[in-house]
Amino acid sequence: MYKLTLCYPSRVKENVATEMLYSPLALAYLARHTPDHYEITLVDEYVGYDLDAETVDADIVAFSSLTSAITRTYELADRLRERGITVVMGGAHATAMADEALEHADSVIMGEGETPWKEFLTDYENGDIQKTYFGKMNVSLENLGTPNRDLIHPNYHYAALMTSRGCPYHCSFCYLTVYQNRKYRPIPHETVLEDLETLRGKYALAVTDENFIGYSQKDFDDRKALLRKMIDRDFKFYWGCQTTVTLAEDPELMDLMYQAGCRVVFLGFEATDQEALKSINKKQNLGVDYKKVIKTIHKHKIAVIASTILGMDNQEKDYHKRLIKELKDIKADFIRVFYMTAWPGTPLFKELVEQDRASTDWNKLRKDIPSITFKHYTHDEAVKARKEVMDSFFNFRNMSKVVLRWLFIDRSLIGIFLKMGFRNKKSERMRNARAYDEIGPIGLEKKENREATTEKL
Repeated sequence: MYKLTLCYPSRVKENVATEMLYSPLALAYLARHTPDHYEITLVDEYVGYDLDAETVDADIVAFSSLTSAITRTYELADRLRERGITVVMGGAHATAMADEALEHADSVIMGEGETPWKEFLTDYENGDIQKTYFGKMNVSLENLGTPNRDLIHPNYHYAALMTSRGCPYHCSFCYLTVYQNRKYRPIPHETVLEDLETLRGKYALAVTDENFIGYSQKDFDDRKALLRKMIDRDFKFYWGCQTTVTLAEDPELMDLMYQAGCRVVFLGFEATDQEALKSINKKQNLGVDYKKVIKTIHKHKIAVIASTILGMDNQEKDYHKRLIKELKDIKADFIRVFYMTAWPGTPLFKELVEQDRASTDWNKLRKDIPSITFKHYTHDEAVKARKEVMDSFFNFRNMSKVVLRWLFIDRSLIGIFLKMGFRNKKSERMRNARAYDEIGPIGLEKKENREATTEKL
């Protein structure tokens, strides 16, 4: 019997600073593909206790790490290897920066993990592990199976569900560009339904697909078939997913999504300016009327979370004021505003490194902390601008309008909006405090006031 510890490392407890926290699934899937002669423990530092590198009892420790937590990963890995424990790493950062990761790990798994994970374990048992393994992102998911949900920490707000993988787009800022040969692939319907049966009784789920509806008519037809099966099973829970603006082109698909429990979709608008969209290679959004898209989706009783980016090169210093007006004009129900962030391995990162504008301080590389050198905003100005956008949306007057809108469309969303709005108010205080701590006081904001705010939370 081998002892295996799986770990999501983090310096920050994410469950106290986000309004829509859903569980990661990567290590739960790896656990499903681990032979029975391994005793598995999962340590989730995002929301639970921290891994103690001095006392953990393991033959192997496997890390799945975000860029913002990679230095924490390296610190743990170095000590574990000193103790003679084998360390393996995976994830987007390790895939993009494999040579760096190998300075701290015995092996790095790049790409999708399940197939190379089984190869790694076989090699480990034979005493012959390789430095790197690569999992292709264009292979069938027929044998993927379901995640081992017994290992998922209970502190997450929402359970996560995956029904497909892959995105063929090449948006320059997106971490998915790190992975080569990405192909959209649906998980077999019976596998998805088997997983869904384990989630009966949940109030709401987050579907974590890069794009739930896919990219072709064949994909749309497959989604409709899955949705009909979900409707027949009568699961009752609500769910949300990430998709693209092309959803608005298929009324039948939207109706089936609603009947199957979908109540909100996350759309990456990023920007309304055509030149800005071209600059990030977001070709699929060019010429799209966002107001019309949202109006159409609303007709099918599905709400829209509009995701935007602040700090693109063509966004002048007063851009955020225009963004406020545009977000209200298109009648977004909920908004997310992220700073332009250059993730290692992406085209944006490579471009900004050449211009000496990309941060390589991995601890500060988060979507809620300014990290690149903006053309038209200082970091101070960017934080204040984002706060202005969020405050303009999440105030009593505007949220009342959103709630009133849904009183006449579908009241089942009211409770979800109120819960998300309350959590957003708290999470924004935490995010701003975190940003202030990283870049220093802003305006009249004093350090002691920030600390007092943090203590109250």
